[in-house]
Amino acid sequence: MNKDDKWVIKAGSSLVSGNHEGLNIDFISKLASQIDFLRKNKQEVIIISSGAVAKGMNDLGLEKRPDQLAMLQACAAVGQRGISEIYQKTFEKLGYTTGQVLITHDDIANRTRYLNAKNTIETLLELGIIPIVNDCVATEEISFGDNDRLGAALAGLIRADRFVMLTDQDGIFTDDPSKNKEAKLLGLINLDDENIDLSQQLNSTSGLLGRGGMKTKIEAARISLNSGAATWVVSGFGEDTLLKIYNGEEVGTQITTNKSTLSSRKLWISSFGSVSGTIKLDDGAIEALLTKGKSLLSVGITDVVGNFNKGDLVRCTDKRGNEIATGLINFNNEEVKAIKGLNSEEISTTLGYLTQEEVIHRNNLVLS
Repeated sequence: MNKDDKWVIKAGSSLVSGNHEGLNIDFISKLASQIDFLRKNKQEVIIISSGAVAKGMNDLGLEKRPDQLAMLQACAAVGQRGISEIYQKTFEKLGYTTGQVLITHDDIANRTRYLNAKNTIETLLELGIIPIVNDCVATEEISFGDNDRLGAALAGLIRADRFVMLTDQDGIFTDDPSKNKEAKLLGLINLDDENIDLSQQLNSTSGLLGRGGMKTKIEAARISLNSGAATWVVSGFGEDTLLKIYNGEEVGTQITTNKSTLSSRKLWISSFGSVSGTIKLDDGAIEALLTKGKSLLSVGITDVVGNFNKGDLVRCTDKRGNEIATGLINFNNEEVKAIKGLNSEEISTTLGYLTQEEVIHRNNLVLS
């Protein structure tokens, strides 16, 4: 383990939430104790804590998670204060100061705000402060993934060395252990291993208060691995889980990849998290992207699915729906429908105005 490694540790709602005013004080104390060990061993730590919605539900006297987005946002807004206070009080006992940070996918997607967020967190670390990134009131984080993907994007943001997703399961299993008692823990998953079938994990569900099943954790792992962060899905109930990872011991599920770390700009693109639409490609376009490092041109597009605007993140697939790449598109969905299958020199004539020739430039494209 290197000195001054950066850790992003994500704690799910099923761990943070509890019976004491909506919070699991015992879990937070155990987490703080382990982070104290890491800090004393020259490790830098950022915590991403879910649980604000659950804490807000408790404070507002709600027994059932609301269905309306506005009410969920209200719960998160109320719960953030209590979450921040308990973390600060817990870490103060160990001699640390914490700082609350709110980051949304919009902050990640906007290049300027991305760099501002990066500078803020790195400054807090330089000051010896432990950043606590809470649930926020943005639609994206409340609706999708229990902050797993946001955590992975943050790992890329600061070029973390370790990304640990703490959950209420021991790791990733061969099947959903809540439904199949014969399910076995997978100690190591290589996402590039064609012999591994993750279809069962992609269908597993999360708990009552959590929103992030194993599907979002696998998606998050793809993002964090792009930045070069070693990635784990492990139980948050143990008292020494993080210590075992630090000492190189086997624990939970470690997720790996054979792919190389992405460049800074492509890492930024890959960390957007969600896509706005899909464009289907013919075999010639796929070959140009995969083997020749080319930009995506209109002539290779066969179909357009969904609504998106210029600058949105769009998925590129083959005719069977297999993902080939994602990238920032130079046209909206109606424009792409009008020019699909056309040669580049025909675009301006068809649309009636000057545009870029590439539908997605290779510098704004990340291969899957």
